[in-house]
Amino acid sequence: MDRTPAVDAELARLLSIADARDVAASDAETSASGADGDGALYLREVANRARAAHDAVRALVESAPSSSSKPRGPLAIPRVRCETLSLARFRRDFVIPQRPVIIVGLGPHLTSDGANASDLRWLRKHGASKKVAVSVDNAHVASTLSCGGVEIVNLGDHLDVVSALDEDPPVNERDARFGKRRGDGSYLYDCAIPLKLPSLSHGVRVPRYFAHDFLQRTRMTHAFSASWPSLFVAAPHTRSSLHVDQWKGNFWMAMVKGTKRWTLFHREDIPFLSPDYGRGTLDPGFPSLVELDASRVSAANAATTTTRRGDGIGDSQKLDADAAASSARETETTHETPASHPFLEYARRWDCDLGPGEVLFVPGGWPHHVHNLCVTVSFAGNFVDEVRSIHWSPYDRVGVVNASNLDDALFDMKLLGNKYGPQMMATHDALDEVWFDPEDETLVEETLEAKQLVVRVEDYRGGVASRWGKDDWDGATSDDDDDDDDGGGGGGGDGG
Repeated sequence: MDRTPAVDAELARLLSIADARDVAASDAETSASGADGDGALYLREVANRARAAHDAVRALVESAPSSSSKPRGPLAIPRVRCETLSLARFRRDFVIPQRPVIIVGLGPHLTSDGANASDLRWLRKHGASKKVAVSVDNAHVASTLSCGGVEIVNLGDHLDVVSALDEDPPVNERDARFGKRRGDGSYLYDCAIPLKLPSLSHGVRVPRYFAHDFLQRTRMTHAFSASWPSLFVAAPHTRSSLHVDQWKGNFWMAMVKGTKRWTLFHREDIPFLSPDYGRGTLDPGFPSLVELDASRVSAANAATTTTRRGDGIGDSQKLDADAAASSARETETTHETPASHPFLEYARRWDCDLGPGEVLFVPGGWPHHVHNLCVTVSFAGNFVDEVRSIHWSPYDRVGVVNASNLDDALFDMKLLGNKYGPQMMATHDALDEVWFDPEDETLVEETLEAKQLVVRVEDYRGGVASRWGKDDWDGATSDDDDDDDDGGGGGGGDGG
């Protein structure tokens, strides 16, 4: 590729960060003794990842890739009907090769209210009087959430506030009213249901595709024993940052109300997203997706102008330019000159609008961003699986081939425990002590009815449902919603 000033500047930035991380790691190793030595291991791994990001970008520049090697626009995430997707096929076709997928058809079974889930009666019945911490003014996207960015309110009150914002069609961000209404920018984000809203466990159902989660099958409790499923209740046009979930955990989300616009990037392409390891964490910071999309639009416009000066723009080029402009509509209200991210076009990207009743699987370690297009209610979780990856990149741990999600999680959890203390180390130890023999896994090859493909939270926690075969579960009944005690919620730690 051409050595433009933007390319050279990004190479220099990545090299500077890698050098600085090396110095920080070396200083820690020089002064390390006892527990300090463990912290040095963490800093050395951060330095390794920063160096690998620079090396990956440098290798791309030196390989002089042709324009045909670039990914062709955002890719579509496949939608698969649950009645055709067996539990075994999900793990084999999507978890093992780390392919995102949207599972459809579970909507009428995701809550105790069946097909009326979007009315949110189940949420008010089990959680309206419970106190929750709601981020305000989009404070949840900050790297550290201060008390000033949070309000403690009853969940029912938060529902009332965001429900009043539910317009059809949703208000546009360029509307003069937007940002001035009560509740704009408020977001109940990743609230652990078993730990903080245990009575709500009676109202939600966990998709059985994730019931084999190894974190739910440990002998000892740990920091994430009671973290999932977690609840999200969002006002229109709230967003997440572009981020990677900690310890490369696989992720799933079940939509109950509204639509979320998801953007995913392949984990191997993190070096092309202008990652910033300068903050000294295992997972880097990234520019906002708004900034990245503005850069993408700018690059597309420049390419279109250049091509039109020649023989005219081709259909495929025009489609790419149109897609770039469409994905960055929210940048129209800004007047800043887009920052240059010259390697962004080499990052594989997937976009989707996730609607009510749909369930999304996001492979572990994939950067992702979420935009709530309207009022949304959803619940989600991370999970660990012993699967062998068919993709491997030098960006991942050098020398570890066939690394599984379990291996990745254990590696990062140990480093996090060494740096941050016994709670995370206890999570590592609880997961590491169990031998998950593939021969012992219950792999249901038969397709099941939709009602058989969701389980109660009580059967998800502790891994009970992971041992069920084809005929061991016929679906939750309305009687399962009668018990409304506040028990459970053991374990420790907050949502991941």
